[in-house]
Amino acid sequence: MLRVARPKGYVRLRARMNSQEEALMSTRTPSIERPAAGVAIPPTQLKRGALKLLDTVVIAVSSTAPAYSVATALGSLALAVALGAPAAIWVGFIPVLGIAVAYYYLNRVDPNCGASYSWVGKFLNPGLGFFSGWVAIVASLLFLSFASPQAGQATLQLINATGLTGIGPLNIDANSAASAGAAMVVGLLWLAFVTYMVMVGIRVAARFQYILLGLEYFIVLGFAIAGYFHGGGSTFSLSWLDPRTFGSVGALAAGVVVSVFFYWGWDTAANINEETTNSRENPGRAGILGMFALLFIFLVAAISIQMVLTPQEIQDNSATTLTAFASKLVGQPLAALAILAFLSSTVATVQTTLLPSARTAYSMGRDGVLGPIWARVHPRWQTPAIGTLILALIAGAVAVLSMAIGGLNAVVNAGVTSLGILVAVYYGLAAIACTVYYRRALPHNIKGLIFAGIFPLLSAAFLFVLAGYLIVTDWTSSDSFAIDASNGKFLVIVPIAVMLLGVVALVYSRVRRHSPFYRMARESAPPDAFTRPVVES
Repeated sequence: MLRVARPKGYVRLRARMNSQEEALMSTRTPSIERPAAGVAIPPTQLKRGALKLLDTVVIAVSSTAPAYSVATALGSLALAVALGAPAAIWVGFIPVLGIAVAYYYLNRVDPNCGASYSWVGKFLNPGLGFFSGWVAIVASLLFLSFASPQAGQATLQLINATGLTGIGPLNIDANSAASAGAAMVVGLLWLAFVTYMVMVGIRVAARFQYILLGLEYFIVLGFAIAGYFHGGGSTFSLSWLDPRTFGSVGALAAGVVVSVFFYWGWDTAANINEETTNSRENPGRAGILGMFALLFIFLVAAISIQMVLTPQEIQDNSATTLTAFASKLVGQPLAALAILAFLSSTVATVQTTLLPSARTAYSMGRDGVLGPIWARVHPRWQTPAIGTLILALIAGAVAVLSMAIGGLNAVVNAGVTSLGILVAVYYGLAAIACTVYYRRALPHNIKGLIFAGIFPLLSAAFLFVLAGYLIVTDWTSSDSFAIDASNGKFLVIVPIAVMLLGVVALVYSRVRRHSPFYRMARESAPPDAFTRPVVES
């Protein structure tokens, strides 16, 4: 074979180009300053400064979807802790708040839309960063796969409230197993609609969230207040708020892991940081403010539902708790408002789950640890449109396949458990990254020691221990393995398989892509990090 001699300057030129490539890679978040008037916006940049603090708070709360969480996870919580659901909700709030505080401190130093992926990679280990991003993206895909059919089912329920249960030979009765296919089709149509909304611009998505959150928040709060004066369920007792009534460590672990699912989604505020004004402060503030708003609505709603529905009624309607609550509380036609709240909440959370996963994948593609297709930004919409579409297509395919492992109620219960484990993993890694990054500054500031050191670290340890305990108890709850959403071993294998596949994907990424991200030196904060003013980059 003939070899062409390269000029001597070629090696120096190539080395210079490689160094420039590493400098351009997003080991530091690109500048978030608005371009001067008349200056073209780079086609690879998200739309800077598109969202204000209130927009980000709305998206954070809407991502968690209060009505959806109450309707779908309260049944799983009742199975775990019976009437101790309110206690589990506030106990689960504490470690997740520790994670939110860690996100605040991490976002101050690195407002990167990859969030946990970026922070864990830069401050702990690049491989762990990839793993964290992988877990976050796949967890979102799993959620979308069962939330989309639920949106379809809620749509059918809303239609049924008008008295229509069939269109010719087509059965659209939401209470009939024969309508599962129709619910899936309608759910996929909703997924397609919100995918388009996410693709065409972050401001469009934010305006849509204002409408959806307003509907669900005020309907749920109105019904919850009415429930305190209705009765029909259990008599209120302060013991509902006492975690000592759980009876066992197993019940505590199961209940708190499920309650973590209640709060999952507030971290979307961090994934839209590059599109938020004051990107070093506002996203972290939005996450913390959203957490307290969620604690309030969850406690008010959970107590009210237990006062109206019996424990058995809650468990029997585990995927439609909110509509069962409203039906017993006010009957038709007003009960249809609960269906509307659930539908708006489900559609909102489908949209705001797709949004952060696409931005995590965008950040990973921008760093070169995923393929370049994930880093493409639409020149007019300034969103990762192609990556968003790919994720939506994968979620839709998984949704169709999930019909083979059980009914929707069983799939939802299984999804809540599996997601609780996965979320605990990437939340915990981010919290550890916070403590490790600020380790040199912690001895010099008592506030920083508590909120950027001790609190996140204890929160991470708490979540890891709970996830581990739940894995053991679920595994031993079934004698044999079966591909069934009610099988304990299956519930354990799903999140473990996700994490093992993440390791395989990491190895492939390292070998195939050779990204400079994997060669970064680990960063740490200076000793005076907590006393330095935060300067917008």
